[in-house]
Amino acid sequence: MKKLRVGIIGVGTIAKLAHLPAYKNRKDVEVIAFADVEKERVLEEAKVYAEATGQVVPEVYSSALEMLQKEELDAVSICTPNTSHVELALQALEAGVNVLLEKPMATELKDAEALVEAAKKSGKILMVGMSHRYREDVAVLKRYIDNGDLGDIYYAKTRILRRRGTPRGWFTDKDKSGGGPLMDIGVHAIDLTWWLLGCPKAIAVNGYLTRGIGNDQLDFIKTWEASSSGNEENEIYTTEDFASAFIRLENGGVLQAEVSWALNGPEDDAVKVELFGTKGGLSLDPLSFYTTEHNVLTSHTPSVGMGSLYQREIDHFVTCILNEETPCSDVDQGRDIVAILTAIEQSSDERKEIRL
Repeated sequence: MKKLRVGIIGVGTIAKLAHLPAYKNRKDVEVIAFADVEKERVLEEAKVYAEATGQVVPEVYSSALEMLQKEELDAVSICTPNTSHVELALQALEAGVNVLLEKPMATELKDAEALVEAAKKSGKILMVGMSHRYREDVAVLKRYIDNGDLGDIYYAKTRILRRRGTPRGWFTDKDKSGGGPLMDIGVHAIDLTWWLLGCPKAIAVNGYLTRGIGNDQLDFIKTWEASSSGNEENEIYTTEDFASAFIRLENGGVLQAEVSWALNGPEDDAVKVELFGTKGGLSLDPLSFYTTEHNVLTSHTPSVGMGSLYQREIDHFVTCILNEETPCSDVDQGRDIVAILTAIEQSSDERKEIRL
């Protein structure tokens, strides 16, 4: 059986925790090359991966473009800082390679539009890493929605509120991240909720971003750290640490969102979703369905396991390549989410509603 030949661009934390373990579990995939500007560090990662898989040590390049030119690749995972996504994805598409691109697809709408055009011109798949769409409990929610159990959904709320969870490294440097919690974790919450609603067009956005706490280093707090060197102490802190949004949708519904890295209040640190419909309602974390039966209020708690969302995501990506199918989180939807995210920031900057 011919195996898909995959390259990893950016061998940092998300690549090591999510992409590489999931590819490792696929018998029809071989990771043959790594590309990372920190080549010396990644040489060791390549040896570790080879030992874990029993495969040949992946070739390591300091340039993604060089890797794309020298290796015969079927696909790449791009796991680099946010503002580098577009250039790398364009290079991969031009090389005729399918792309799994970590979220957000871009940090500027014009760049997202360029990626849409390039993906369609290339005929290759560009799948955006909206990993929460691939959760098993989310699959349960989707069944209720698709079955019409909620009726018309007119209001949705989502949030991820960390008390202290500001990541270390490039995340707080806006030149590399494109934004703070909105681009980092808010993209997951907004995308998941919008997708559950059926991806209705956003027509107006009110947003608010602020850095209320900033680089507050407390004892005994462990936070997400970038594998790459630089800005380890978050001395560059040019992003917000809290964001909220009120999004009006073309179908008449509304989506409200709140996200934080640091907040003096109760902590969620997980994607919370609430959907309110004319026949029923749903919540995620806790997973519950609310309705009326026999003229009384009732609620149900579905029972579901929690397999690896990243494995389901990678499995979907590989299946789409093999079957030439459009992915669940495709390039058009990635562009639409970037439009919402950038409108939220614009609304905050200009202190007014932004029409889309």
